Parts: sequence; structure tokens; C-alpha cells
Amino acid sequence: MVALLLAVGVALLIARAAGFARVKDVIATADPSWFAVCLVAEIVAFAAYAVVLEHAFGWRGGPTVGLRLSLHVTLASLGATRIIAAAGAGGLAVTYWSFRRAGHATDEAIVRVLGLNTLVYLVFGAAAWVAALLAALGLHGGAPLAITLPWLVLVPACVVAARSVTDARRVRRLTARQGSFLRRALGYAIAGAAWVRDVLRDRSARAPLAGAAGYWAGDALCLWAALHAVGEPLPPAVLVLAYATGYAAMILPLPLGGVGGVEAAMTYALTAVGVPLAAALVAVAVYRLFGFWIPTIPALGALAFLPRAGRALEREAGGVS
Repeated sequence: MVALLLAVGVALLIARAAGFARVKDVIATADPSWFAVCLVAEIVAFAAYAVVLEHAFGWRGGPTVGLRLSLHVTLASLGATRIIAAAGAGGLAVTYWSFRRAGHATDEAIVRVLGLNTLVYLVFGAAAWVAALLAALGLHGGAPLAITLPWLVLVPACVVAARSVTDARRVRRLTARQGSFLRRALGYAIAGAAWVRDVLRDRSARAPLAGAAGYWAGDALCLWAALHAVGEPLPPAVLVLAYATGYAAMILPLPLGGVGGVEAAMTYALTAVGVPLAAALVAVAVYRLFGFWIPTIPALGALAFLPRAGRALEREAGGVS
């Protein structure tokens, strides 16, 4: 309820700045036939994420849990995020619990949870970097330097830093489970990055990489369809860049997972690449309806039946020799 009030409050403030009459006109002329595309795109996104999770469960001797069970855990983690949204803590807790039920030891479960998220956001960063490069070069549309430059600089810097700390000569020392809480937390984070590096060396990594790409593509496609609904389509590179810039608000460690801030950031990012404010606001509202609010219903249902999924995970783990 608080999240809904925050989102509505932010939307009203932006609508006031855009002009309520303009926002009303955009809503009146919107093409609802694109809403079906939004719905299908989000279904594809969640199914693709389940593919990544399925691989994370089974990699190197873990149980083969199947796509259906992985999708249950995916939705349950989403439901937990709706209840405890700060920095995605609820979703991380459910995913960790699921890895433990699947037979992974405590340390391994933590590493796989962190590695899973690192892999997904690695694909996110790579897509944003390519989009920023194309936009900076004026290919497939353009965007302000204030949006393109941070992606062009920060993504390579993060990749270089990750490669450095996960080098075989350093990773064992840096991931030692000793010292203060912060030291141990850093060790787990580095171990998660090293897990990703190991996965990427494996020939079977195509499945989780494709799943991560499908997750982001499906979610961005929802925004693309929402923009078409209000008559403001964007070139692919510019769309991905605006989407990535707005979505970055979701992964900041903010209370309620950036609810309200996401709407504002995504709307600002769209206006920065040329979408009128009223149209950007309505498009983001449609995108958030299909990407955030509608999935909450099945997600909370999946969370309610999480113990059943846990028992299924334990059965699968018991069948691994």
C-alpha cells in the first residue's frame, strides 16, 4: 500500500509538471492494442529469468530442478521483494533459502545467489554499454553525453576490476571467510564474481547467458510497446539506453526498491532522449503496470506456496548422487 501511494504521488507530481490536460490527451489517444505485447513481453522476461535460475541450481553437480520449479522460485522471490523490497532483500532471502533446500551448503548458497545476480547484471551492463556506444556515435539515434558517458566509462571499469579481483592468483586470498563482517561480505561478493567467471568458461554457459539476455529483452520490450501505445517509438539503441538509465534506480539500495524513484528516473531518461514529458509519464505508467504491479498477484501466490516448492527442491536434491 505504501509503495502504491508513493508511486501515485510521484506520478501526480510529474503529471502536474507536464500539465494534466496534456497527460489526459495522451491517455485518451493511447492505443491499447499494444498492451497485449506488454503482457507477453513480461511473461517472456520471467520465464527467461527462470532459465538462469535453473542453471544456477544445477551447475556442477547441483540438482536438475526443471523450468517449472525454477519459475515458482522466481515468482516467489519477486513476491518477497514486494513485501521486503529494500535493496531486494526479500528476493535474495527467498533465493538463498531455495538454494539451501536444493542441497547447497551455506557458503555455496550465498555464492550462487550473488553469482546469479552478478551474471544477470553483467548482461544488463553489456547491453547498456553497447547502446551507449551506438548512441554516442549517432548510430540508430542519439542521446546526450550526460547519459552515454557514465555507461561508457563505468561498465568497462567494473569489468576490469572484476577480472582483477577474480584472478586465480588473488581470488583465494580475497575470498577467505575471515575478519570483520565487511571483510567477509566483500569476500562473498568476490566469490560470486569468480563463480560467474567460472560459469562463463563453461560451454554450457550459453543457456544462462541467453536467459539473462531474454530477461532484459523482455522487460525492455514491454517499455518499447508502451511507447508505441502512446505514439512515441524510439530507435532500439536509444530505447535500451533510456531503459537502462531508468532501471538503474531499481538496483540502488533504496527503501521499497526505488518505488516512485523508478517512475521518476525512467520518465526523466525518456525525456532526455526526446520523448515529451506527458507521453513519457504515461508510457512508464503502462510499463510499470505490466512489469511491476500485475506480476505482484501471481508472485504473492507463489510466495504463499513456497514451502511446497521447498519440499520439491529437497526431493530433487535427494536424487543427486
